Amino acid sequence: MTKISYDDANAGKADFEWTYNRLDPRAYFDVLGALDYAIPERAAPVFLRVFDAYATERHKDALTVIDLGCSYGINAAVLKYGRRMDELRAHYLSFDEDNTPPHDVLKADQKAFTEKEARRDLHIIGLDRAQFASSYGFWAGLLDDAIPENFEENDPSPQAAKAMAKCDLLISTGVVGYVTERTFQRIVACQPQDDLPWIASFVLRMFDYGPVAKVLEPHGYVTEKLAGRYFRQRRFAGAAEKAHVETLLHARGLDPEGLEGEGHYLAEFFLSRPKADAEAAPLTRIVPR
Repeated sequence: MTKISYDDANAGKADFEWTYNRLDPRAYFDVLGALDYAIPERAAPVFLRVFDAYATERHKDALTVIDLGCSYGINAAVLKYGRRMDELRAHYLSFDEDNTPPHDVLKADQKAFTEKEARRDLHIIGLDRAQFASSYGFWAGLLDDAIPENFEENDPSPQAAKAMAKCDLLISTGVVGYVTERTFQRIVACQPQDDLPWIASFVLRMFDYGPVAKVLEPHGYVTEKLAGRYFRQRRFAGAAEKAHVETLLHARGLDPEGLEGEGHYLAEFFLSRPKADAEAAPLTRIVPR
């Protein structure tokens, strides 16, 4: 199996960076929605099972969740408000890009996502280096707090460290590969070592989750993979992107036939927890195949 850096793996992906940090989510949903980007919705049933298992294990009625790579608060829209991805896309594309300023989109969201409608047992903190996007999620009412910081390059600010120290779970849907084990190491370093959060990650098969799992081990974590389950992230943007991913998978000793070969990025689910928690409630019991 060939070891491939995240940077080299990302080199062949279509570049949608320009949609990730705008004043509102319209371009994001326009471009990625056209490629059936829906991993937040496809991940939600697994996350909710994990949330329930954590709440049972730790005897908690309400949970604080950090969404790593939160962008505009999309996971929060799905998990807290029960929105579907096609609903969200239709909502944002109903605002004309040329004639509706971002402030009007924000005001509409502040009415659409009200505290009255949200799940009260989920407090979601968004973490993303994209400052405009994460701030939008907060001011729109999707996120309960936002941390617009880059932990790949910097240690958390005192304010961020304090907020993260209270978290029960860390979730992500496709951010591994854009961030590395450095970010996870810095997050876990903020946590009380006698009350470590569960880390629930959807990771594209083209990326190796091993470096993240390894950096968590000294803190007492064990990592389980949901074997035999694959979750569509989005369609490939074209033949070149598909060929690039298939080449990466072959280099990792993985077969895309019948999987990515059908035209979509696929993610797998990993759950990293303290050993005692994993032994008490194995992943196969939480999310049956």
